Amino acid sequence: MRILRNQEIEEIAASRLAELERQLGRPLSPPIPIDLVAEKVLGLDFLWESIDELPGEKILGGLIAKKRLIVLNDNRKGFFTEKPGVERSTKGHEMGHWDLFIDKGSLDHPTLFDVEGDGPFAFRSSPAGDVAIITALNRDAEGRELLRQIQARADEPDEARAVNRYAAALSMPADMIRADAMKIDRTHWPNLYRLAEKYEVTISALRVRLEQIGLLYVDERGKLYESRDAASGQMMLGF
Repeated sequence: MRILRNQEIEEIAASRLAELERQLGRPLSPPIPIDLVAEKVLGLDFLWESIDELPGEKILGGLIAKKRLIVLNDNRKGFFTEKPGVERSTKGHEMGHWDLFIDKGSLDHPTLFDVEGDGPFAFRSSPAGDVAIITALNRDAEGRELLRQIQARADEPDEARAVNRYAAALSMPADMIRADAMKIDRTHWPNLYRLAEKYEVTISALRVRLEQIGLLYVDERGKLYESRDAASGQMMLGF
């Protein structure tokens, strides 16, 4: 598997957003229209479909590479509604699999797991990690057996890190979120929640993103600092 540096992931995501700006003829602003990135730049479509889950699983969506299709789990619509921002992060996650790791040149060739030659597989997130699954688009006995066989094949940690970084870079472009974050007092949660609402992301996704770009640090007690350096400085003053 190819190992991608964080800066390389950021640059790839930024180039996709720049391409969408060229197509639209205008600069982007939050919330970033990631659906348009998928459709107009990456050539992907979306479909709501029931995805079978095993006991204890929570499958939000998947990528069926050969169909160039992101499938969102219709059984989890209630969860998406309850947790604003999760749908966008799920889409961005699957877009990351496509953009960073799928070998587009091999999509038209049969693979070991092809059942009907159309690639009815998806990469999805679950408590066990990203694994290949059969979606509800193929519920025959052979598909269910393959699902059991490959259920434990967890994604590589570097791949999971990369696609999550990609999703964050799409929804919260570094320069854009940095400019907005610098305008607020980041030591108060209400300000962060308002910023998360502006970008239509979860508060946890915003927290991680701001930590990535050095504009937030949360200590073990949940106390907020505007950076790790600010936290270190205050701790030193306390001695």
